Amino acid sequence: MIVGPCRIVTGGPSPQVLEDAGVRVVGAHVAQVARIGALAASHPEETVWPARGRVLLPGFVNSHAHLARHLSRGLALRESADWEDYDRALAPEDVYWAALAALIEGARHGITTTCDLHRSGACLDLSLSEVTSAAEKLGVRVATGYAAAERDSTREREAARRESLSLATDLRRRREGRLCGLIGVRAETLGGLTGLLEEALDASGGDLSLHVELAFDGGAGEPWGESLRESPWPSMWAHAEHAPAALVAAARERGDAMAATPSWLAGATPEDHLAWGSDAGVHAPPLPGGIETPSADAARAYYRRVYVNGARWAARHFGEGLGTIEPGSPADLVLMDYAPATDLDAGTLLAHATTGLARAQVSGVMVAGEIVMDHGTLVTVDEAEVAARARECARRVWKKLG
Repeated sequence: MIVGPCRIVTGGPSPQVLEDAGVRVVGAHVAQVARIGALAASHPEETVWPARGRVLLPGFVNSHAHLARHLSRGLALRESADWEDYDRALAPEDVYWAALAALIEGARHGITTTCDLHRSGACLDLSLSEVTSAAEKLGVRVATGYAAAERDSTREREAARRESLSLATDLRRRREGRLCGLIGVRAETLGGLTGLLEEALDASGGDLSLHVELAFDGGAGEPWGESLRESPWPSMWAHAEHAPAALVAAARERGDAMAATPSWLAGATPEDHLAWGSDAGVHAPPLPGGIETPSADAARAYYRRVYVNGARWAARHFGEGLGTIEPGSPADLVLMDYAPATDLDAGTLLAHATTGLARAQVSGVMVAGEIVMDHGTLVTVDEAEVAARARECARRVWKKLG
């Protein structure tokens, strides 16, 4: 299949902008990037996905989400205890429709890969399969794991780890390229974090990435003095805005990724491994912090956070080249309706990324070479049915919460 004609933003740390271009997709990967005329002439038998001059970008990566919490919108939950009550109220059906509705919202904003951290105590042994079934139905990439929390009993933490390991083993056996398992932890103190990390690494043998939620209340309140055990897989540290500087430095040195929900992390530079995550909020890339005209450094930091750092972490799981459009990279592509009034090139890209592109409408989505959304219409699911079923589930969950 050939995608074009379009203006291609190649992504990665040093992005280029290619005019009047096209992408040839073979299987699940990008085979060629070239002028659309040359591509069409060389492969006249190929099906064309008409881009009509839109901007083509690599799919976005949401580095920290709670997909099953999508049914909470309107409840205005704030306290940890309220979220725990919500999680316990979920049935397997609720998890499935919540995750599917959340992933649809993400796809409509160009998100093709999501790193999900899950908890649902009433259906622990079924919940992760519901999340991955939702991702399979829509056709997007999801990495997920069940979080063992610091306040859980020993038995509950063991059950959480078994669920994560079971899912990961099953996905590897099935060779599900768009899905992978993680092992999750949720820590409220640095002392608790140390114990949770040891338990998780012992259980997994260091063979799975960690998805760590730093649920510190008002900061860690104590210095980070523990070294992180070596693992071949990079970890994802969520809510890095609460992490002490020494922990941030240690994670960065390991090549881990850090996700922060606020628009900016104090002291972050364009070189930091800071990605973005939606948490339980809207499944869409963040706007640039309310800054209408960001400085050059702020624009660079925003670009790396939204376009580069999450994709670099996810590429270790789903394929090298994720987050870029080049031969050999996964064909995770997003078409945006954006017709700039000034030149869009390598020199102006960061300014466009923090203004017009950050607000542009997504018209098409492809994941692993398969079209998920075409000209604004989802082709793999009935969006109206999903919304209706999700609302039914939400009413039942809300009723349980009184």
